[in-house]
Amino acid sequence: MNITMIRFLSSLILLAFAVQPLSAQKLTILHTNDMHSRFMGYSPEADYTPLTLHDDQTVGGFARIATIISEYKNRVPGSLLVLDAGDFSMGTIFHTVEAETGFQLRLMKKMGYDMAAIGNHEFDLGIDMLAKMLAKSAEQEIPGMLLSNISFIPDSTGDDALENLYKTGVLKTWRTLDRNGLKIGFFSLIGLEAAHVAPYVRPAVITDRIAKAREMVTFLKESEKADIVICLSHCGLVFNTKKGWIGEDVDLAKEVPGLDVIISGHSHTSLTKPLIVNNIPIVQAGSEGRYVGKLEIEKTPQGVVVLSGDLIPVNDEIQGDPVVQRMILNQQRLISEKLFEPYGFRAEKPLVETAFDLNFNEQTCLENSNLGPFLADAIWEYLREVYPTDVVLLTAGLTRDEITRGQTGQQLPADLFRILPLGLGTFDKAPGHSMAQIFVTGAELKTILDVMLFSGASSSGTYVYWSGIRFKYNTLRMPLDRVYDIELGNDRDGYEAIRISKDLNDCYSIASNIYVLEFFGLIKEVTKGILTVVPKDGECKPIAGFKQSIMDMDPNQPGIQEIKEWVAVMKYASSLPDTNGNGIPDIPEKYRQVKLSAEKSASINPVKLFRATNGITVVPAVLEVGIAAAILLLIL
Repeated sequence: MNITMIRFLSSLILLAFAVQPLSAQKLTILHTNDMHSRFMGYSPEADYTPLTLHDDQTVGGFARIATIISEYKNRVPGSLLVLDAGDFSMGTIFHTVEAETGFQLRLMKKMGYDMAAIGNHEFDLGIDMLAKMLAKSAEQEIPGMLLSNISFIPDSTGDDALENLYKTGVLKTWRTLDRNGLKIGFFSLIGLEAAHVAPYVRPAVITDRIAKAREMVTFLKESEKADIVICLSHCGLVFNTKKGWIGEDVDLAKEVPGLDVIISGHSHTSLTKPLIVNNIPIVQAGSEGRYVGKLEIEKTPQGVVVLSGDLIPVNDEIQGDPVVQRMILNQQRLISEKLFEPYGFRAEKPLVETAFDLNFNEQTCLENSNLGPFLADAIWEYLREVYPTDVVLLTAGLTRDEITRGQTGQQLPADLFRILPLGLGTFDKAPGHSMAQIFVTGAELKTILDVMLFSGASSSGTYVYWSGIRFKYNTLRMPLDRVYDIELGNDRDGYEAIRISKDLNDCYSIASNIYVLEFFGLIKEVTKGILTVVPKDGECKPIAGFKQSIMDMDPNQPGIQEIKEWVAVMKYASSLPDTNGNGIPDIPEKYRQVKLSAEKSASINPVKLFRATNGITVVPAVLEVGIAAAILLLIL
């Protein structure tokens, strides 16, 4: 073979390598969603040993996730993307100081995250607090932050702080980056259902996700010349036994041509393999760091091809990154000083232990929960000493975790805080919704029970756990008029029936957080005037506003010394008897079984059918009697 031919063949080989990179333009995507600030493995946290292997049963933990990311960076250098689809914050002690420290997003950047979306829970403490958290975080390097479908109100100043972060580039509607010779475009969405449960996004507005997605795909591919467009979608999807996979992310894939990948969140769905809809892969990795999702794709002339996809379990098989864990422990010490020590708690010292699990699951375990009654009783017992009240109620929608026995049964303050972590004080702006107390008549208490029964049957989030009360209801009566007997008291001292006639004005106290109690003032509006509750003060006089009802634990001190549900639970738990003599209080055995406050029947007994009726049941019953009489007359 002559020299000219050798040179010609060599040129062809070099040209082939230039046209097709060695990696064939593949990408590996590691993805998470709904992390909810779960820095530590669970549950309980006392069992978590991230730096050693094969000695605990916990799952999750940012130190372990950091190891997974590091391993893949070494395995596929230059072609790895690390993404989060929103709700990265809110849910543990760590979110309580984010506006002051900006710790989490900086930690995520150090771990290797490229992009992160804003989810509905990022707004839980208000739009201004989100802006403060992002601004503080961005004083150092953080992942590229995204939220595309938000609109700000020109005539309002209430959303200016977040709007300004778009102007400075801390938050953007779209971003691009280059990996392995590919230009990748990103945008993010909050879905319709997620927006519905994000009231504190106001005065800003979450806009139509489909229209925004089409706009973003067109812009990124035509103007920015992106080879691949990825949506971080905090919308979600669920499996329906009759229809298969349904939800907003399924609709997104069907209705937005040109989109290449959907990294899904919000629904806490563990997709063990990519769901392909309209040739678009949808992936989601459960929640709270239990898994890291992995998706491998390849860019071809025909489009994006899925090579593989699965979930990587985050458990004791993975040795955590010691640097990341040390950073987390330092942050935990800071929070312990600020959050727990004023109440006499320490982050590393167990508060209580349990010989059994206390279960709660909003989707599958409401009536069968033994956790809900324990929490309600804990708050009632604590208030009995500091702010006596007749009735305590706790809603399922604000209950965020369970108590798991684990290996030792020991529960740290962080384990109990995770159960009721949401909200900020009205006056003190400290973590946790303000607890409040209102007074109502016996008839109004019946109305509240009827309304919450009806609401809880249609929405799991409004299912209620009660303490200090027992009641009976008949399902053959009309909705909103099923309760016919109410008793107040407790298991230790006994219960006493109260009169619930409309013409009686005796008042009884109800305690919950102000977020829940405010709903009772809206009952007239919600029921179109059929039922009414007028919240009152201790003298049984109507209150001017719900701020007036916020509990002040020490009126002799300046300002309002607010009571928090999480504090009440911890104080009660730490006061329980130590039954096994190891120096740690124990959760009583009676909570191993489910405790029900309501006795349900389906009876045509006239007493159970008409006793204490508010009139809603009577009218249909009279009509039925009238119709029956008319039929008899016709027959005769």
